[in-house]
Amino acid sequence: MISFIKGKIIIKQPTNLVVEVNGIGYNINIAISTYDAIGKINDEVCILTYLYVKEDILSLYGFATEEERNLFKQLISISGIGPRTSLNILS
Repeated sequence: MISFIKGKIIIKQPTNLVVEVNGIGYNINIAISTYDAIGKINDEVCILTYLYVKEDILSLYGFATEEERNLFKQLISISGIGPRTSLNILS
């Protein structure tokens, strides 16, 4: 699992973030609470992550705090609640 990503914010949108690390841009799905908590474009950021893997899907989700990430993990463990719904709940 990718525990965190540290790099420069290239794109910042309410539900999406692109962080550049050594010339590679990582697309990270985020909740609005994370959007509010992190810096602005061109700032350095260290964002906690969760790599969601399912059959043909690899998605990276980012969080400003360990509490957010733990709650996300609990939510996706509930039958019928996926990562998108979990982010909406966190927002």
